[in-house]
Amino acid sequence: MNRRQFLKFLIVYAVFSMSANFAHPVTPTLIVERNLDSSMFGIALAAMFVMSFLFSPFWGKLCNYIPTKTIILIGGLGYCVGQVIFGAAVNEAMVVGGRMVAGAFSSGAWTAALNYVVNTSSPEERGEHLTVYATLQNVISAVGYFIGGMLGLISVEFTFTVQVIMLAAGCIGLYFVCLDDTPFKHKPERKLTFSDANPFKVFVEAKSFMNVNFALIFAMVAIAAVGQNSFEQVFNYFIKDQFHLSSAYNGIFKAAIAICGFIANSTVCMWLVKKTNINRTYAWVMIAATIPAGLILFFFGSIIPFAICDIVFMTINIIRNPIQQNLCAEHASAENSNSVMGFFQAMNSLGGIFGAAFAGLIYDTNTHYPFVLAFIAYLITSVIAVIYRARYARENRA
Repeated sequence: MNRRQFLKFLIVYAVFSMSANFAHPVTPTLIVERNLDSSMFGIALAAMFVMSFLFSPFWGKLCNYIPTKTIILIGGLGYCVGQVIFGAAVNEAMVVGGRMVAGAFSSGAWTAALNYVVNTSSPEERGEHLTVYATLQNVISAVGYFIGGMLGLISVEFTFTVQVIMLAAGCIGLYFVCLDDTPFKHKPERKLTFSDANPFKVFVEAKSFMNVNFALIFAMVAIAAVGQNSFEQVFNYFIKDQFHLSSAYNGIFKAAIAICGFIANSTVCMWLVKKTNINRTYAWVMIAATIPAGLILFFFGSIIPFAICDIVFMTINIIRNPIQQNLCAEHASAENSNSVMGFFQAMNSLGGIFGAAFAGLIYDTNTHYPFVLAFIAYLITSVIAVIYRARYARENRA
C-alpha cells in the first residue's frame, strides 16, 4: 500500500472512527433523561464488549477468507442498526440490546480495519503505519467525543441521527477506498467452518502461537483495558452526576485530550517506535499512565485538578495503545497475524467487559470505587510490564 492509498484510507477511516464516538458523551444524558438505572453507564458498554469479545475471533478468522473491506462494510452497517436501537431506547432492555448488536458488528469493522493495515503494509512500513493508524484512531475518537458533546446540546436524538448517517457513509466509503487485500494474505489451507464461529475456540487455537511473551503481552492488554474502561466510563458519568456538567464538558475535555494526544503521538510516540525498542520502553509508558490514575483519587472534590488528571491519563494512553498494538504485531508472523490481532481485539474487549461492568455495578456502592479499580488495574499492568521487560532483556543477553 503506497502512501497515497494509505492516506485515502486514513481520511475515510477518520470519518467512521469519529462518528463512532458521537454517542459516548450523551450516554449519561440519555440515562438521566429517560430515568434509567445509573448502573447502565457501565452495563451498556459491558454488553457491547461482551459481544465484541465473542465475535472478534470469528471476524479475525474471516479476514483470512474474504477481503477485509467487505467485513468493514458488513460490520459498519450492523453497527448502525445497533445504534438506532440504542438511540431509541426507553428502558434498560433496549439499551442492552442495542449495545449488544453494536458490539457484535462493530468488532468486525475494527478487527478488519486493523488487519487491513497489517496485511497491506510491508514489514518496513508496518510499525509506522500501525502507529499512525492508532494515533489517528485515538485522536479522532477524542474529536468525535467533542462533536458528540456539542451535538448533545441540541438533543440526544439528534446526536444519534447524525452518528448513524456518518457511520453508514464511513463504512461505505471505506469499501470503495480500500484495496482488495487478498493477494497480501496467507491463503488458508481449508475452508471456513461453523466451528470457527465458536468464540472460545480462539483460546484453544491460541496455542499455535502462544508463548510466555505473548501471554504477558495479552495479560497487559486485558488488565489495562479493565483500568482504562473503568476510568473513562466512570469519569464521563461522574462529571454529569456529581458536578452536574452538560455533555459539552465531556466533549471539551476530549477535545483537550485530542490536541494533547496528537502532539504526544506525533513526537513522543513516533520517537519511541522509531528510535527505541518498544519491548523495553512499554514498561515506562505504563508506569507513566499509572501516576495520574493514582493522583486523581485525591481530587474528587475539585473539578479542575480532577479534569487535568483525566486529560494527562488519557493522553498517555493515546501513546500506550499504538505501542501495545505494535508489540503484538512485532511478535506475529505472516501466517498467524490475523489470528493474533483477532485475539488482541478479544482480550481488549474482555478487559473492557470487566472494566465497564464493574464500574457500573460498584458506582452505587461508592462513587470513588471505579477510579480505585482503574488505578489497581494499571498498577498490576505496570508490574507485568516490568516483568516482561526483564524477561526480554534476559533473552537478548542469552
